[in-house]
Amino acid sequence: MKKYVVAFVFVMAAAMFSTQLSAQDNPVSVGFKAGTSLSNYRLGGDMKGFKSKMNFGGSVGGFIKYDISTNFALQSGIDVYYRTSELESKADKSSDKLKSWGVEIPLYGIFQVELGSGKAFIGAGPYAGYGISAKSGGVNLFKKNNETGKASMNRFDYGVGGIIGYDFNKNWQINASYQFGLADLHKAGGGSMKSHGAAIGVVYKF
Repeated sequence: MKKYVVAFVFVMAAAMFSTQLSAQDNPVSVGFKAGTSLSNYRLGGDMKGFKSKMNFGGSVGGFIKYDISTNFALQSGIDVYYRTSELESKADKSSDKLKSWGVEIPLYGIFQVELGSGKAFIGAGPYAGYGISAKSGGVNLFKKNNETGKASMNRFDYGVGGIIGYDFNKNWQINASYQFGLADLHKAGGGSMKSHGAAIGVVYKF
């Protein structure tokens, strides 16, 4: 894993220093963003007896993009998200809906090219998240269980993601993103549970 991180940092640094356009010619863009998403969980170990079905969710938040050069930018922000997924037992087909919400911070290294009156772009990078509530059957899975003294799920999440989209010449951006969680959110022994999702978003820039 470390060698991939080092390689990613090297590519980002090379892109920044290979261009001749200075950062002062490319102002920072800030604004608001909103989107809709599909998400579920990749299950393993003792959780393989269940299937996690994708369901719809959404997010709102703040946006910041810094154009380092004509062809390279850093894009980040903060999202408040709401996600749902249905956990179905493979044995008896019974199911419970898992509803969660929290905050998330992505950071993308963006390669961009001029297209029409704006810029088309593609990027990748890490993200980190913190869950505020995750409920199934009316029980908050982030809180300690009275019987075990432990929470069923971990609040902290992290992973890697990709993004593709188009920056219009003035105020708007549209994008589609994908996230692949690396943190095991399942705190009970014997199983694993990792986040997984895709989203479509709209950004209004100042």
